[in-house]
Amino acid sequence: MSEPVAALADGFSRGTHLLRAGLCDEAMVEFRAVYADAEAADDAGLMAACLCEMAWCCYKLGQVEQGLECAMGAVWLRERQDDKAELARAVAVKAILFLDLGFSDEAFDLAEQAVDLAGAGGDSAVLAFALNAKGIVLTVCRELDMGMALIERAVSLAADQANIAAEAYYLLNLGFCHAKIAEEADKFGQTERAIGEREAAIDLTAQAIEKADASGDYWSLRVALGNTAEMLGLQGRYDMALQYLDRSARLPGEPGISLRIHYLYTLGDVLLRAGHLYKARIAVTDALALADESHQVDHQVNAAHKLATILEAIGDTAAALALHKRFHTLYVLQSGETARRRARIEEIRAETQQLRSRAATLADQAMSDPLTGIANRRSFDQILNRLAGTPVAIAIVDLDHFKTVNDRFSHIVGDAVLQRVARALVAQIGPHGHAARLGGEEFALVFPDAPEATAAAFCEGIRAAIGATNWSDLTPGLAVTISIGLATGDGTTPSGDLLQTADNRLYIAKANGRDRLVSTDSPVIAPMPALAGERRRWRA
Repeated sequence: MSEPVAALADGFSRGTHLLRAGLCDEAMVEFRAVYADAEAADDAGLMAACLCEMAWCCYKLGQVEQGLECAMGAVWLRERQDDKAELARAVAVKAILFLDLGFSDEAFDLAEQAVDLAGAGGDSAVLAFALNAKGIVLTVCRELDMGMALIERAVSLAADQANIAAEAYYLLNLGFCHAKIAEEADKFGQTERAIGEREAAIDLTAQAIEKADASGDYWSLRVALGNTAEMLGLQGRYDMALQYLDRSARLPGEPGISLRIHYLYTLGDVLLRAGHLYKARIAVTDALALADESHQVDHQVNAAHKLATILEAIGDTAAALALHKRFHTLYVLQSGETARRRARIEEIRAETQQLRSRAATLADQAMSDPLTGIANRRSFDQILNRLAGTPVAIAIVDLDHFKTVNDRFSHIVGDAVLQRVARALVAQIGPHGHAARLGGEEFALVFPDAPEATAAAFCEGIRAAIGATNWSDLTPGLAVTISIGLATGDGTTPSGDLLQTADNRLYIAKANGRDRLVSTDSPVIAPMPALAGERRRWRA
């Protein structure tokens, strides 16, 4: 691994570690830096990975609109990379962000798409994440049993993989499902059922706390501690609820404004239920101030309503009335927030669309050879990476005596020859393989899942077609032939080894007279010292 590539990988790894530790602000700094370097290096895969992680950071920080913008970018890049698992991950993040903005229909469609993609991608960790996303959406949409079943599958998959951080997050959401059932039971006066469901939620969230603590995921740990305290407060177990909140307050690092507001609001609610009205007022007043400072309307509405209730209980009717009025003003504002968020989403989509045309052109240029228009070495490497572990045939194609063509007929003619050869390669192999220019006069052919005989037949057809081409329209006296080295593998041989084998066989083809295909390790009949200057430019 080169130093620049290693540095990017290290930066991304640091960002991931910080994110999993719940240090989202620090993680954002790392991911932004890596994204900028990846963009400069035209590394679309790393750009997409950074955007997806940045979107998840934003979600955890409560910066949902900014997160959605990152998620949209990640999805668009992943759609161009033929990686179903990573596309599924990005779509699942996008679904959760849409849900957090209040757009459950769009969130459900995206979550369903994520599950389908993850299933096709064959990555069980991503499948668990997608199932969890769909489960949360269904739960919020009051399809509680269906939602719980999906999140239970996610928990099981995470446990099978010994991914305790993921298991903690999914258990946290499973506890959320039971809390929602308890909420529904309360509405219908089913007191015993509500108590039972809250106890189930407390038990599951306690498991989430244990897993989050073991994995060092302070974000999930903070959320789980807060949720447990809230449910304990509803069950009348105030002292224990306050112990959980105290533990949350003593965790290292900054929780972020959204989690800080949630902590203060929950603390105020528990203190109110326990009869500590003045302490409750201080906590919720601080929560409202932070919500005002960060312009988080949902938190403002909740905090204003809770503070009005506390003031009324204290007997400060004038202040309570003023807070009730403010609550209603904020409630109206919150009702209009959906329309504003919808407009912002459309604005983000429009901005993204304006950039896509230029981005698509740049991406195509980065992955295409500028002279011939076919895939370049970078694209060739990505093709081999996608085919890793599967049967494949690789051919190295080299134009014979190409230096002579340039010296005798000019580089303009040489370029025209390269362009025509590239077109011939693409035309001959059609949908059965991939053609790429490695550099200079060297090309590569990749035949996925092709037996040696099939790949050899294609290569021989290409060799014959190039040799039989009438080149006189470019310049009188021009003739072009090619030599080909072919290697096949059953999926167990690394692509680098296959390339080396094809390279060696190309040398044999050159040494034995050129204008031929070599697909076995034949002996060199007549060594040709002049070959030394023609070989291995594609490695540079």
